[in-house]
Amino acid sequence: MGETDRTIADGPRLSPAEERLLLLLSRPALPPEQIATAVELRAQVTQWPLLITTSYRKFVLPMVWGNLSGLPPDAMQEDLRKSIRTMSRTLTSMTLQRLAAFDWFHAHCVLPSGIEYAYFKGPALASHLYPDPCTRFFRDVDILVASQDRLGLLRRARDLGCRLYAHAWADATELTLADDDALEDFLFINSVPHIMTPQGLLIEMHTEVDYHTSLFDTRALLEGSMDVTIRGRPVRILPDTAHFVFICYHHTRHMWSKLHWIADLDAFCNAPGFDRIAALAMGRRLGIETTISAALELHDLASQGRHPSEFDRLTPGADLLQACLETLSGDLELETALRRRRKQRAFALGFDWQPTPVSHWRRVWLRLRKIKVSYAVFHRIPGGRNWRHLRYGCALGIRLMTDAPRALRAALGRRA
Repeated sequence: MGETDRTIADGPRLSPAEERLLLLLSRPALPPEQIATAVELRAQVTQWPLLITTSYRKFVLPMVWGNLSGLPPDAMQEDLRKSIRTMSRTLTSMTLQRLAAFDWFHAHCVLPSGIEYAYFKGPALASHLYPDPCTRFFRDVDILVASQDRLGLLRRARDLGCRLYAHAWADATELTLADDDALEDFLFINSVPHIMTPQGLLIEMHTEVDYHTSLFDTRALLEGSMDVTIRGRPVRILPDTAHFVFICYHHTRHMWSKLHWIADLDAFCNAPGFDRIAALAMGRRLGIETTISAALELHDLASQGRHPSEFDRLTPGADLLQACLETLSGDLELETALRRRRKQRAFALGFDWQPTPVSHWRRVWLRLRKIKVSYAVFHRIPGGRNWRHLRYGCALGIRLMTDAPRALRAALGRRA
């Protein structure tokens, strides 16, 4: 739904020196010890327009421009300098508007509802850890909500003029949910309702931070949530260690295909009091310690301006670095192709060095529960709230009867 949500197939590639510079600049602030390296790499850039557009597509242009501006002056053409400055200001202005919409949603929908919640990723992370959250572009807001509180928050959001969607696709149809029965039906079949604020900001409401493996316990995350003050208001966010472990897991699943995720790593790792040992220990308890260790190595490599071509044999961190760089020349389509090529298990684990933290049968159950049914079909089936499970079974049967012939024809077509 966002302006930068384009899907771009594999395109021109930056040179290794340009990729190294882009990684160095993709952080809230360039470390003083890396200024000399950045200046050296800047002198090797021959594709400034491509580097600028890649920074834009990967959501780090304001950070790239800010860090470039802090380097000693160079001979960059004035038209290129003007272009990157203008594009950076456009993204920053967009982020400011979305931060204002985030603050409105929090002040008018979340706080008055008295719900149990915690924000994660996106603007909450940036407002907590970044020197200037306006440099960190975001498209939507993720909020973790206790299951019993979803109805209250959804009702209040609806009454204040927010629109409700079953998903975030560009062709999503707005749902008209006039009463609590309709809202409860909607929540019964939708694990992640999407709320569009009057300002046009998308809010994703979760009861779990990850639906692919269910490794993260919602109750523990909510009880351990941190109270912080953001722009003068009290806000609860995930505790730092759990938040860091989750983003390492989540962004690895997505092949580190957005560079503001590299910036998030940097913000955590350079935050006062950040505890790598605690993060690794939590990863060990969840069965994903290798993922957390690899993400920490990725941060170290990106901060040093390293490149996968330097390695005779890729370490796990260098493997993540290579995956990140492989997606620079494309967007969702390329990321999806890379995930398929790596044959991700449980839609989450695509690297040989990642053990599977959940059993085979649990993965089967987790995949089955992701099958969606149409709200329009489900709501039309009579029976009321006491018969929702039976109504869901009927709606699921209707979907299977509708989709099975189409899936069979597609499978036969592939074989032919």
